Amino acid sequence: MMSSLQKRDIVEILTRLSKVNFDIPLRCKGIAVVLLKKFDDVYKVLLLKRATPVLRVVWCYIGGSIEEGETA
Repeated sequence: MMSSLQKRDIVEILTRLSKVNFDIPLRCKGIAVVLLKKFDDVYKVLLLKRATPVLRVVWCYIGGSIEEGETA
């Protein structure tokens, strides 16, 4: 179990990182994103309901393919 000091340290680090822009070269053909939002001290995650034939109506995180010349 984490102490409140450890929790504050983690929150401070994540807050600082969220304000930094990172330039990360991509060498892949796909991307996945998990979006979190804090509402009243509870974190919620954004999910999408799939509409394609593969895994139709299954809830999942955001993901997809990257085409030639496209950036993420």
